[in-house]
Amino acid sequence: MNMMHKGVFKPLALFMAAAFLGAGCHSGTKPVAWNVSVNKTTPASIEVDFIGVSPLEKSSWNDVKPDDYWKPNGSVREGAKKLTTDFQTGSTYVLERTNTIWNEWFNQGATELMVMANLPGSSYSNGTDDRRRRFLPLNKNAWNSEHKTLQIEIQDEIIKILTPQKPQK
Repeated sequence: MNMMHKGVFKPLALFMAAAFLGAGCHSGTKPVAWNVSVNKTTPASIEVDFIGVSPLEKSSWNDVKPDDYWKPNGSVREGAKKLTTDFQTGSTYVLERTNTIWNEWFNQGATELMVMANLPGSSYSNGTDDRRRRFLPLNKNAWNSEHKTLQIEIQDEIIKILTPQKPQK
């Protein structure tokens, strides 16, 4: 390589590296904590677990059959870094974005929140598309939400996400 090309190559490489790093900082892909408001519309008693999931863990969580997850004393559920709410009598729960569990999840690389509900009934796929499990992206540009709150409704046979997701670019 002649001296002229070396002189052009180095500033060009530095410019490209700076542009790449600058774009990464503003892309909105960094996960953030959200208020997660869960409203139960079914009269049944429901248990709901929230688990921060990293990209490396997601396929493993997809492979977990919800029937197995909810078995009493099941090892997968017992070992999960989760937050549990039990809707015995109440109908609303809010996981605050200030809850310290978020820091624990983010320190483990979480980029999504898995919501797993022990719903009544027996007509579920028990596969990756099971209606008792939902994955919510946690990047700051993922949702059209007011007050950094994701609205979820627990119905008889489904976890329904009420907050609209922004179109992915």
